[in-house]
Amino acid sequence: MNEFEKFIEGRYGPHDQKQNKHDKTIKHIEKELALFDEAGLSFELEIEDLAEKTEDLLKKRQAQHDPS
Repeated sequence: MNEFEKFIEGRYGPHDQKQNKHDKTIKHIEKELALFDEAGLSFELEIEDLAEKTEDLLKKRQAQHDPS
């Protein structure tokens, strides 16, 4: 390795290390966001299911109390 290559490596080596750390952090955040989105979707589906069951139960009880 010549002097110029050593200079470049010394100059940009720390930058590359910071960039690698940044890339790992971004990947971790993206993974966490994907898990959060998945949990949110699952929760949304559970809420919709509960709402349907509640509406069905309400209609059934209204039909029992409303003889018309």
